[in-house]
Amino acid sequence: MKHINQILTWKQSFGLLPIHLLPTDGYKNSYIMLNGGYGNFCLATQLLNKDTYNYYSFAWSSNTKNFVVINDSNVIIYNWKKEKPEKIQKKQVEDNFEKFYKYLVKDSYKSQDDIVPFIIDIFKQFRNLTQEKTSAIEALNLLFVLLVTIKEDINSIDFKKWGLTNIKIPKNFDCYVDKLKNGFLNIKPDLDLIIRHSSGLLFQEAQKEVLFFDRQMNLWGGFSNKIKSEKKMYSSIHYTPSFLARTIVENAIKELNPNTKNLKIFDPACGSSEFLVEVLKQLKENGYSGHIQIIGWDSSQTAINTSEFLLNYEKRMNWKEKLTYNLALVEDSLKESWADDYDLILMNPPFVSWEQMDKKSRDSVKEVLDKNVKGKPNQASAFFYKAIQSLKEDGIIGCVIPSSFFSLDAYQKLRNEIYDLISINLIGKLGNFVFEDALTDASLIVGCKPKKNIIPFVIWTKNEKGIAQNALRELRKMYYSQSFKVVDKDYSIYKPISFPIAKENWKPISFSENELLKNIERFVYEGNLLRVIDVFNVHQGIRTGNNKAFKFSKAEYIGLPENEKFFFRPVIDNESIKNCKILEKSYVWYPYSEDGLLIKTEDKLTKSVPYFLKNKLAHFRDELINRSRKDKSNWWLLSEHRAWLRKIEPRLVSTEFGNSHSFAVDKRGIFAVERGNAWLPKKTFIRIDYYYFYLAIFSSTFFDKLLSVYSKQLAGGHWYDLGKKYTKDIPIPDVNLSNVRNSLAYSQLVEIGKELSKGNFNIRTISDKILLKSFYHAI
Repeated sequence: MKHINQILTWKQSFGLLPIHLLPTDGYKNSYIMLNGGYGNFCLATQLLNKDTYNYYSFAWSSNTKNFVVINDSNVIIYNWKKEKPEKIQKKQVEDNFEKFYKYLVKDSYKSQDDIVPFIIDIFKQFRNLTQEKTSAIEALNLLFVLLVTIKEDINSIDFKKWGLTNIKIPKNFDCYVDKLKNGFLNIKPDLDLIIRHSSGLLFQEAQKEVLFFDRQMNLWGGFSNKIKSEKKMYSSIHYTPSFLARTIVENAIKELNPNTKNLKIFDPACGSSEFLVEVLKQLKENGYSGHIQIIGWDSSQTAINTSEFLLNYEKRMNWKEKLTYNLALVEDSLKESWADDYDLILMNPPFVSWEQMDKKSRDSVKEVLDKNVKGKPNQASAFFYKAIQSLKEDGIIGCVIPSSFFSLDAYQKLRNEIYDLISINLIGKLGNFVFEDALTDASLIVGCKPKKNIIPFVIWTKNEKGIAQNALRELRKMYYSQSFKVVDKDYSIYKPISFPIAKENWKPISFSENELLKNIERFVYEGNLLRVIDVFNVHQGIRTGNNKAFKFSKAEYIGLPENEKFFFRPVIDNESIKNCKILEKSYVWYPYSEDGLLIKTEDKLTKSVPYFLKNKLAHFRDELINRSRKDKSNWWLLSEHRAWLRKIEPRLVSTEFGNSHSFAVDKRGIFAVERGNAWLPKKTFIRIDYYYFYLAIFSSTFFDKLLSVYSKQLAGGHWYDLGKKYTKDIPIPDVNLSNVRNSLAYSQLVEIGKELSKGNFNIRTISDKILLKSFYHAI
């Protein structure tokens, strides 16, 4: 039987993080149970002697639906969306605990009546009032004042006490005060609970850029709540979701020395202080009684103002003289001087690509990274490296970071440098569905000084929506139950035998992939398998410089004069290979032969392709002249024609992105690889059968497993980058070895490859048995 009055039961059963509703004696047995992004609820393990509307208010103000109260004989669910509380016998809940929890989660859906959208609705009216497009400083100040009116009269607010300055109260502000105080269906808001449990989501809205305002007044004399704000799916600034900040903080403070009397905590890109408020909550929950010094920087004034309001509240209500904080508005944190004695650095640094940075930002990134990175680093990598250098000798870092940092060759030297400086305790790849407002592939890392020979826990998640939250809840559940791994089809949490798992690569992989990797690398070490890079040169396809000018459909190609068709080739791109068969869908201009360029002058161009020139190419002349390395003397040429493509010979080809369905043999060698790759043998293949041999291997379902281990997975399912960078280390048999060519497996795979080229795709399933028996030895 489950002892549901014990908070440990809820923690171990569901991986929930309990945080006291309020850090006061009167709420000693009352918690908000946090489960990782959705389905949170309030729980009291003893009666609070409150009426129904008090419970409704607590749940609503905490941005949850349910307040669960346990007494001696019953469990009562107060759901503010329902008219009456629901009473269930305690024994029935204990006997059906999993079912009860699923019922709570199912009943915890988001709605427009929740506290966050309710208040944001008012805030949008403030935005229409102040007309601030990018930085809602005035509107945000009005929101702070509005929240304060829950506790204090509008006419006697001590603005200094609340950390507020330069406040101008507009006319008709009373109508907003009344709306908030009246709440929803007579459910009143509670300021302490709003700030403690709902502020993160609430204040992210203030950072959005408004594209459209509506200045019309509503019936009550206030402004419209209709604004159009921008959701930047590919922005470099991503607001840290609470569930992610919560997990990073949990795992970071586990490494703190509990006897430390003074903590110095830093966030160099603090935003609205999601990390800083979270760490204060969890330290308070863990009973920390020492002094805390917080430093937070950001380039946004609204972020700093929000942080000031929240940290001022934390200090005044919960920490008093034990908390000091210093917030600073900075242009670029990397240009600032960082101290070197931080106990704890928590951050979600800006994920700004090299291409998005201005010259000043690039210079500061280069200065921080020095010679540890080649190529075009992301700004986040410089933040991470500088943070590690700024930790004291036993300092801890918890960080959100782009997943590319774990795998790109450009960061290899930097990874090695960092690995010599810190011990990594936890590392996880969470995928493209972590941030509400972006499709960035995000990961997390928690580490500490000094460097020790420890192996981190690794988190791998399938790249699908909602799975990261489930995995982080399972991580917490694993800790509570003192187990050592979690293996699920959607996520894995485990300690590998060694780290990094793959050579010079920090990429987290699933538990099953890790088992596969261990076995397969043994075969490489023993010389039974080579890597792709030892057998093939994987070449990127042509770059036209302007697809509208040079590339067109098959129908357009058919419409060309017969004598002009000679200068065009059918295309290999992401749409032209399906189930190992090449489809002629489009054509591209390719005025080259094995001897080189065929059309060297504009006069020759006019004589050779007059129809194509007049009806298509000439329309793009100015655009084509302005390309890099092109001018009036060669404007009709492709930007990158790839010299290897001029030779007409058999080729193994693939799309640019794909999987085992995405390879084919171009038997005649007539296709121009564009958005794809050509797999050219390093040693000449003396027989075309060699190509069919590798087509059978690359088209096997087993090869998808190899791609999942070695390549980069893309958002939206089992799709991978098939370029050289991500396929070079995949182990494959070497057809140049006589013992491989003379084997029965070789002849069988050749025949399978030929059948695949004819369109008999179902035969590929036979390849797995042959591969595992003959080359990968029943892995």
